[in-house]
Amino acid sequence: HNPGIWKQQNKSHKHGRHRSKSQIDGTNKGRVEATRMRRKHRKELQKVDRRHRLQQIRSQKREQVLLKKRNVGVGGSPPHLVLLVPLHKSVDTSAFSDFMKLIGTSDDCAPVEAPLTSAGFTMNVGRLKHRFQIFQPGSVCLHDVADCARVADAVVFLVSAEKEAIDETGFDILSCLLAQGISSHGACAWLKSRHPTKKGIIKCLEQYVGEENQPHNVKWPFHHTVQPPTLFNLPLIQQVAGMKRKGPGMLDQRSYILVEKMEFQCGVEDDRGVLKVGGLDDSNFCVTGHIRGSVLDVNRLVHLPGWGDYQVKQVDTIVDPSLCNVQKISKVGASGDEMSCDLEEETIFSDPSRIQDLVLEADPNPMEGEQTWPTEEEIMEAEEEQVKKKVPRGTSEYQAAWILDSDEDWREGSSEEEEEEMQSPPHDGGSQVSTQMDDDDHMTIPESEIDESLSQYDDTMDEDDLARFREERNNELFPDEVDTPADTPARTRFQRYRGLKSFRTSPWDPKENLPSDYARIFQFQSFDRTRKRLRNQEVDDATCVDVGKYVTIHLMNVPKVFVTSHRASSPLTLFAMYPHEQKLSVLHFTLKQHGEHSIRNKDKLLFQCGFRRFRSKVILSQHTSGSKHKVERYFPKTGIVVATVYAPIMFPPANVLVYKEREGDALLVATGSLYKIDPDRIITKRIVLSGHPFRINKRAATVRYMFFNRDDINWFKPVELRTKYGRRGHIKEPIGTHGHMKCFFDSQLTSQDTVLMTLYKRVFPKWS
Repeated sequence: HNPGIWKQQNKSHKHGRHRSKSQIDGTNKGRVEATRMRRKHRKELQKVDRRHRLQQIRSQKREQVLLKKRNVGVGGSPPHLVLLVPLHKSVDTSAFSDFMKLIGTSDDCAPVEAPLTSAGFTMNVGRLKHRFQIFQPGSVCLHDVADCARVADAVVFLVSAEKEAIDETGFDILSCLLAQGISSHGACAWLKSRHPTKKGIIKCLEQYVGEENQPHNVKWPFHHTVQPPTLFNLPLIQQVAGMKRKGPGMLDQRSYILVEKMEFQCGVEDDRGVLKVGGLDDSNFCVTGHIRGSVLDVNRLVHLPGWGDYQVKQVDTIVDPSLCNVQKISKVGASGDEMSCDLEEETIFSDPSRIQDLVLEADPNPMEGEQTWPTEEEIMEAEEEQVKKKVPRGTSEYQAAWILDSDEDWREGSSEEEEEEMQSPPHDGGSQVSTQMDDDDHMTIPESEIDESLSQYDDTMDEDDLARFREERNNELFPDEVDTPADTPARTRFQRYRGLKSFRTSPWDPKENLPSDYARIFQFQSFDRTRKRLRNQEVDDATCVDVGKYVTIHLMNVPKVFVTSHRASSPLTLFAMYPHEQKLSVLHFTLKQHGEHSIRNKDKLLFQCGFRRFRSKVILSQHTSGSKHKVERYFPKTGIVVATVYAPIMFPPANVLVYKEREGDALLVATGSLYKIDPDRIITKRIVLSGHPFRINKRAATVRYMFFNRDDINWFKPVELRTKYGRRGHIKEPIGTHGHMKCFFDSQLTSQDTVLMTLYKRVFPKWS
């Protein structure tokens, strides 16, 4: 017989012999076995030595960070940027500027030779061996203050000596800067003598920013100055110089400039290189300042906040006048003669073959998609299903193909915009108010459900705000519930929705039914890998300018309207960009509401992401860890929400501020950070269709008011049903022609239960 699996197989006898050397050599075929190295040859460190080695590495990194912070304003580094921000309308910033100038003209400080510009003035303190550049925002607008605080090394808040040290505008500025992230900060006030107001001011600041709002207890350095200030009263300057420096992480990874001088050259160069002055609107724009943060690559793009992205033509390294003053003081010989400062001037030009382009959107090709020709069987089936139409006499077949034979065909072929205009009347029964939700899913609001808190609003309240409050309140009571239209088939109204067996585990292809706007954006194969590669990319020394250089940057094709509309008192900043940051993609932000505001999905908001500022219509969704994320119709008052927009690419870390524009100003409504860049993130909108159990017979029930015709019931028959009391079931069959249907559930229903059907569709940001 043939042996099976139960046949006994004995082990082979171990005879105890070993292979000979010739057999081993034949098996190895010339390969030599690696010998184990001894500890003294391998220099393996013991546990104590390894601990000491790690401690040395940590100490070296800590010293590098501290050395970088201590070099601010010292030696050949750029001056220490100090921003003066008033927090009360009664504070006179000119008095503080005069006080700083008075200190700067003392015998211990170098004289200020540079003229006063929007970037402030520079003074050199010989006693501290420190250079300071003191400036202030051009206005109390949140955008101007935030742009200035983003590049400042220290922020000094100027408070009032009155009973209220900070007014309402000051609180808005303070909250905006703390949400954005600021460097070292302190407070200062004019006090004639030691006054009990000082203790109240410190208490006010610590109460506003304490342990609850900060990861660590914030110690507010406070300084008071007496009138008139003496020449050698330098405690404020010493306190600013000794502050613990901590700024936004974005500034350490890219170069930036606070513009001290600007010049617009209107015209073009001819073949001989001569500049022609003409009536052109776009030409070269020259900005001058110190390079801070990181090295500047002339082949990369730069960004002017509020102006846009531009290419660099050339960078001229020039002599820093304030640095010469420091060297003159430190290089005075025994005879008292001043030594001249010799600094090399050089010019670096950008390479036209390597410079980055200004491409914002991809060029979509509508014929790029796959085109398939129908088979003969599909053509025959289409001809058999073709319905004869009644057309006027003399109409050709081509003309008859364009005639719609019913209103239902028109609705099936309607566009998304026409579908959104369709109205759904409420059900009968009771006084009801119909309001329009986002994406035009309609909901009825019974007057009895309106909260009694509406009585706190007076008659002068705007009707739009009142309607939005009612919608938001009704959405809290009945989340995502919509009414089925009685005059439109549900299979037509909700044809883009689908049912899911499980929202968490059911598959959903991220490349399915993408909008045409997705052909205009860019996507990374691996965003994290690209970010790490660009951060660690080595730059070419021939096309880079080191940190601390005083340079003049020539920008190409800057519109003249930007220069003419710029206020001379408002400081201007410039930031260098990484590759691909000028291209559009889908950005996701994690936001938390600042205060209490009514923000609806698809509202147009103003975003400040890092150094960029743009407007866009936002899509709000839940911040979950699954593969699908549900849309939030309204911005929740508490918790974190994810906002999705079309915007230029930005590499994190980057803080995000969201404003709601109002007349002449902007209101801060949310704060957060950049989450990720992923066009494949699936954001689904959920709607819930509700029905009422008409008759109940054990596990079977007759449900009505969910649909109003037989065809809709057959269309949504595969979708699972659930109830508010946790029962699950399915549709068995329709009953009659008026929307009644027979359903089976896992257990018997109660008369007060409600039958629900959940449908989903994917939504995308609005291109604006």
